[in-house]
Amino acid sequence: MAIAASVGRYSEQAPPAALASHFRCTWLHHLPADFDNVVVVVPDGCSDILWSSRGLFVAGPDRTAAFPPLQAGETVVGFRFQPGAAARWLNLSIAEITGETVALSDLWGADGRELHERLSETGSTVEGLALLQDFLTQRAAQVTTPSDDTLHAFEYLSRKGRERPQTVEALARALGYGERTLRRRCLDHFGYGPKTLGRILRFQRFLSLLKANQWQPMSILALEAGYADQAHMCREVQALAGLPPAEIRQQLVA
Repeated sequence: MAIAASVGRYSEQAPPAALASHFRCTWLHHLPADFDNVVVVVPDGCSDILWSSRGLFVAGPDRTAAFPPLQAGETVVGFRFQPGAAARWLNLSIAEITGETVALSDLWGADGRELHERLSETGSTVEGLALLQDFLTQRAAQVTTPSDDTLHAFEYLSRKGRERPQTVEALARALGYGERTLRRRCLDHFGYGPKTLGRILRFQRFLSLLKANQWQPMSILALEAGYADQAHMCREVQALAGLPPAEIRQQLVA
């Protein structure tokens, strides 16, 4: 199994200004023509609009590793939603698509089918990316931006573990919510409750530290990411990614 970020060519760029409050980035991922392995996409707490030879989809947030059926030579175009933005674009609770990949036509009806058809007629990835970007820019005028509370919750749970209280209660107090309301808001906008979101964002902190500090001992990185100790980190990484930390490090720094 190969972590997606370690395979082929992956690049991100900032979205145009008209989409910046709705999408974190646009991205391209091209697999090598001789690729012969299973791609592992690890959870990051985000939802994406995806376009590839398989069609036009929305990928909901994952709880654990996903294994998309990608073929050698495939190119995937993605638009990653800002935290809390996807629910308003898709007009549903994100909990309904957690761990799922759904055809955009199932959610947007005729608009989704028309966009899919137009994309299938493009002659290149660059042309398709431009078409998709123009379509989303026009649609953005009809969509409200994410609410401040969802952005604050995501940013709070994204912070380095040593620099914030590690409790859902503290987050609920900061937002002026009860814990049940906070859980409902997180389910609607992120696809899972705040504790699960916190686990996934801690895991993403660990991955960032792993890539930036390839010679640092795992025990130090575990503490920096906010885990209780190295054993705690190993259990969590294995559960979320399906791979041990040592193998993930080897792939990311190769």
